[in-house]
Amino acid sequence: MSSLSVIRETFSNKNIAVIMATEAFTTFISWLWWPYQSLFILELGATKALLGMLLMVGTFSQLLFQYPGGVLADRFGRQKVIVLSSVLSVVPPLIYLASSNWVHLGPALVIAATGVMSRPARNALIAESLPNDKRSSGFAAISMVTRIPRLFTSLLGGILMDYYGVYDGVRIVMVASVVVAFFSTILRWRYISETLNLSTVREKRSKSASTRIRVLKEMGSMPRNVWIMTVVAGLSAFAARVTFSFTVIYAVEIIGLTKTEYGLIGTVVSIIAMLVTLPGGIIADRIGKKMSIILSRSLASLSTLGITYAGGFWQMGVVRILGGFASGLGGTYMRVRGGPVWTALVADLTPV
Repeated sequence: MSSLSVIRETFSNKNIAVIMATEAFTTFISWLWWPYQSLFILELGATKALLGMLLMVGTFSQLLFQYPGGVLADRFGRQKVIVLSSVLSVVPPLIYLASSNWVHLGPALVIAATGVMSRPARNALIAESLPNDKRSSGFAAISMVTRIPRLFTSLLGGILMDYYGVYDGVRIVMVASVVVAFFSTILRWRYISETLNLSTVREKRSKSASTRIRVLKEMGSMPRNVWIMTVVAGLSAFAARVTFSFTVIYAVEIIGLTKTEYGLIGTVVSIIAMLVTLPGGIIADRIGKKMSIILSRSLASLSTLGITYAGGFWQMGVVRILGGFASGLGGTYMRVRGGPVWTALVADLTPV
């Protein structure tokens, strides 16, 4: 099947089309400022040690909210959890706009972390809308389309931060974030259809003596492979958060890149990742998701290590492009969101 056919078939589903459209707009806004989040926090008076502590709060909060998100998605339905997460996403940019000190950002990071509650619901909604044998290519098609805004935002964000300064530049983007979050909530509330049979869920729940006991039993009965992927995902998200948040500081303060140069590298990386994503998903459906994930993660590790040896614009560009290729293959795990092949394998292994 050609790449165009995969995209057409995937987005013929209304749920997937809504998820894709809202995530594309959110990605466009988020990547204007998110790579420069650490610089913004430093401008609000934090030291690098305090920056690390603050980001640790956000990461820990994400770990706390992700599993409850899955439980809520299975209990109340995918659509309700996705909409709830969208409503909460309006709050963090408002806090950023009102902040005059790094301490004020703590609540924003915690509330922003609740957004991970929608990840299990979002992935389940997409998986339930795709044929089993086309999940990798389907997730890859969605990932490719939602990556398109990043072709522009990394460079635009760098130019914006150089022109207005990080503090004013981030505040301008936050105003747009509020608008996008509001309209995304409306679209998801109006147009996403529930894919979970809630009557069946209620029937199963009524047979259980206790919801807590039922949840514990579900955790205990998870396949071994799912537990392994859960542990790897947790370690990967922690490592990615630690390295990514300080990469921009290292690039600007140590290597001496301008924010525009850093953004230009991000744009090239996004182009590479987008071009590789859909072919990577199709290949994974043919050769196996496990092999694709191993290759993807191996290249990503080499890219991260290479950053420490980069001494200028071109060297940083080469090692980060290697990371973009790894990301496009779909097996990496950045923050709380896995690549398309990773997500498809989780969907395959998770009991219905």
